[in-house]
Amino acid sequence: MSLENLREEIDEIDDQIIDLLERRLNIAKDLIKYKKNVTDITRENEILAKIESEYIKNIYKTIFENSKKVQRKNL
Repeated sequence: MSLENLREEIDEIDDQIIDLLERRLNIAKDLIKYKKNVTDITRENEILAKIESEYIKNIYKTIFENSKKVQRKNL
């Protein structure tokens, strides 16, 4: 594979990640209707427990924080 091919593949993956993150944030907006608290540590820990990579765990922690910001904004 060439550098250009690898970059194209990464671009495709990035596009998918962006679409999925947008979907996730839209669902987070709706979740607040059913939750008593914005933060659900038990749920966050369940998700993090399934992830081995510390790098990906850190990404998820950022996702959680942004989801909570969206939920607080939609209270």
